[in-house]
Amino acid sequence: MDRLKNAILIVNAGSNHGAQQYVAAKSMLVALGLREAYAWQMDRTADIQAKVSEAISEGVKLIIVGGGDGTLNSVVNLFVGTQAVLGVLPLGTGNQFVRDLGIEPALEPACKVLMEGKVSHVDLGTAGNGFFLNIATVGLTTLITEGLDESEKRRLGRFAYTYAIARAMLLVQPFRVTLTMPEGRCSFRALQVVVGNGRFHAGPFPVGTEATIVDGKLTAYVVASRSRWGLVWCALRLPGGHQDTLNEVHTFTTTDILLETKKPIRITVDGDIKYKTPMHFGIARRALRVMTPQAFAQETEG
Repeated sequence: MDRLKNAILIVNAGSNHGAQQYVAAKSMLVALGLREAYAWQMDRTADIQAKVSEAISEGVKLIIVGGGDGTLNSVVNLFVGTQAVLGVLPLGTGNQFVRDLGIEPALEPACKVLMEGKVSHVDLGTAGNGFFLNIATVGLTTLITEGLDESEKRRLGRFAYTYAIARAMLLVQPFRVTLTMPEGRCSFRALQVVVGNGRFHAGPFPVGTEATIVDGKLTAYVVASRSRWGLVWCALRLPGGHQDTLNEVHTFTTTDILLETKKPIRITVDGDIKYKTPMHFGIARRALRVMTPQAFAQETEG
């Protein structure tokens, strides 16, 4: 209980399950030791950011944020370079970040980690001057994100993606992309580019078979196909992270990527459309302090 005596809870009421689960999360954490007055629900990103910034400046040790990957992405830069620790309640749709931390994407096990877990240091991806937790994408995924309605996401959860994916598959067109890395430069006609900091994307699917959120590397792959069937075959190989077994999928492990396209294309970062190409991606090694299960492997070789 001592850990929760210097902690606050902020829940994004606009996230997929935020409004419904705020009361349950608050009750559960208050029973474990959180001060009842130190819990808020908010539905504006700017308010969430302001509250997190205020808490960090006041020396709050543990800041628990409930929401999806986009909510977490919106505040992660505030933690970098501080002693504050991020606690995560998975209340979004994909919840990829908690999967990277080895936390079951449900309220009760996440609360248990806050009480019984440990503070670990994990990597962040960098996109220009900003940070991201898991994934930056160009191509199909941005079209899917554009087709998602927030009210439908809250009502239908992952089923809301079905219509958005079908619409995006009809609209997606090949584009010319060039990746410049320390290992070399390559160009493709592609339908999708994925740049990952962590292990998971599209929910529970690995970006690559060896990718982790503590390896100090980016894992990227390009679906270099002009046919939509290339995306279908790629999707079928996502379980286990085996999409790189396809001839049209090219995978890279690196620390630095300059991604350029013939014309500027929008980039989706942790589920939100935030930037346009060209964009420089990098890695911020062990930049974030976050609560993880005791079994979380914080160190890797390399």
